[in-house]
Amino acid sequence: WESVVSFFGSSTSSLTNSLQTGATHNDGGSRHLDRSKFYEQRPLDRFSELQYALEHSKLVLLYFAASWCPMSTPISDALDEAFGKGDVLLTRNGQKKTLSIVYVSSDKTLEEYTEYTRKRHWLPIPFESPEKNQLKRHFATCAHRELEELQFDRKHEIPTGIVIESRTQGIITTNGADDVEEMGSGALEHWLKMQGWASQMANSIAHDNDGSSEKE
Repeated sequence: WESVVSFFGSSTSSLTNSLQTGATHNDGGSRHLDRSKFYEQRPLDRFSELQYALEHSKLVLLYFAASWCPMSTPISDALDEAFGKGDVLLTRNGQKKTLSIVYVSSDKTLEEYTEYTRKRHWLPIPFESPEKNQLKRHFATCAHRELEELQFDRKHEIPTGIVIESRTQGIITTNGADDVEEMGSGALEHWLKMQGWASQMANSIAHDNDGSSEKE
């Protein structure tokens, strides 16, 4: 349930924090969820490199990894096995799909990055893009060797897969890498179910708060 609660904000914030930052309004001293603002909290809109994936796929898997990292190799292979041969992944052809994989690289060189991504159906953040490190800071995720340069308190090491629901930009789970390794292609169905639970939770909270407001 911790992952589902993160659905309410894609900076790994909690439900409580989300309710305190713009999705609520005061009414006679009480706080209520504001339906008009609940789905307007879109913290990833500032990342231009993510917009194609967010606009063309239902779920976005942000894959933080590196070609030199031995722990990344089995996850990358599992992603290839689960989604590399099917028609589920978003590509650059403009057709909307259920899932996109956005690679946030910790590769040391452009050559490493290019070799690692060239045969895969991923949408990698460009190696030289400043948004690559901005995403690492936003999600507090990077390789240990990058900590001195990036200067933030790391929450997740690599490899990490963070699954985002595109419409709300909320986090479905931060355990996407483990899910793929354990479930293979079944991970997608698992994420879609979690998305459904999160949406039901959001709608239920909004409904309950609307009801409370009317009674008062």
